[in-house]
Amino acid sequence: MTFEKLAVLGVGAIGSNIGAYLTRAGRDITLIDMWPAHVEEMKHHGLKVTAQDEEFTVRVKAVHLADVCTLREQFDAVFLAVKSYDSVWAAKFIHPYLKPTGVLLPAQNSINEDWVAPVIGYTRVIGCVVTLGAGLYEPGHVIRTSAPSRPSFAVGELNGMVTPRVQELIKVLTPAGPTHATANLWGDRWAKLTVNSMANAIAGVTGMGSSEMRASAEVFSITLKIAGEALAVAAALGVQVEPVGGIPAKAYLEAARGAGLEELRTKWVEGGRNLGAGRPSLLQDVLKGRRTEVDYLNGYVVRKGKEVGVPTPMNEAVVEITKRLEAGDLKPDPANLAFLTRHL
Repeated sequence: MTFEKLAVLGVGAIGSNIGAYLTRAGRDITLIDMWPAHVEEMKHHGLKVTAQDEEFTVRVKAVHLADVCTLREQFDAVFLAVKSYDSVWAAKFIHPYLKPTGVLLPAQNSINEDWVAPVIGYTRVIGCVVTLGAGLYEPGHVIRTSAPSRPSFAVGELNGMVTPRVQELIKVLTPAGPTHATANLWGDRWAKLTVNSMANAIAGVTGMGSSEMRASAEVFSITLKIAGEALAVAAALGVQVEPVGGIPAKAYLEAARGAGLEELRTKWVEGGRNLGAGRPSLLQDVLKGRRTEVDYLNGYVVRKGKEVGVPTPMNEAVVEITKRLEAGDLKPDPANLAFLTRHL
């Protein structure tokens, strides 16, 4: 099938990147968002992208959430890029605007296929694992923090088949960054979930950026414990997890038991040098005073751990301290790591 009419629902950092690059590539894509100032800026002045290798502004088709009801077209594919906690209502909202053959791609953190597939239909949801780094701090201006050569998207069917529509969607997405098919969507999802559970919440807790966290021995010890718990849960669920941040999942499990610890630490630090000066999304949310996705990251690990009887004390502690940040009881500070080191 062909994907001619496209949309992004949720034009934050990731949605803005998808919308800008695909528009520049000549795709017919509508950008739908609930931040009025962002939509107005895009409508009147275009969407500005600042990347490592270039800066450009592109005129985009931007629509307020409240004005979607005026659209007379239906879409072949919609990239869902809202926060995880908004997934269900957003899927229900956009459902009538999908063609009968249209598909929804959750381009989000967490494993939201669990939530949106019952709304849209399991055969009409295609996984989209996002690995590019980005930030959005002012209306109409998105920052792309990852290198242009860094893998950006993995697209896959829920059943693991690499279908013609997956191959077509790779062509659609490639202008926004290197894109490949995955025959192991759940393994890729758990790999990304593990990375997010390690990096996002710890960034929020400490206020550190991606590279700075990678250089900290104390952070490494905590994130290794987070990863070990998450991967143990995934194994109990029967998921074969893909490489986590480019490192085999087995290496994290072995390091959590004390084997190959220094080798993993070296790879962890080296990997941080390629991350640029980006801020993980949860830290961006904390700085903006918004609700975080911790319940859908570390909290997801905790819930699944309880289902299969795998203890997850470090992930539970991360959820607890992040809730204190949300409530304003704490501010992002490296000193907050003391609340987590007791669980090592």
